[in-house]
Amino acid sequence: ADISSHAKPDPLYRRWTMRCLDEFFDQGDLEVQLGLPVSPMCNRATTRIAASQVGFIQFVVGPAYEVLGAFLPNVQAQILPIIETNLQTWTEEDK
Repeated sequence: ADISSHAKPDPLYRRWTMRCLDEFFDQGDLEVQLGLPVSPMCNRATTRIAASQVGFIQFVVGPAYEVLGAFLPNVQAQILPIIETNLQTWTEEDK
């Protein structure tokens, strides 16, 4: 779900992204309660959501789907443009 959410059109990608982040933030809350260091991207007070998604798309989602697109032309033609649109949306929100 983490990597596939950004391959979905709006509003689906945003809903799935927020569901994943809710899980991360719940984990961070529990880590705080247990006196543990909070894992990266799990601190709801300090994580910049848009910036985290830009980085995730640029360094994980985009490269993975580019490789997949080399073998599946429909991924290249249909999914990569959706990912690019979602990246642009998060980039604008991060400004």
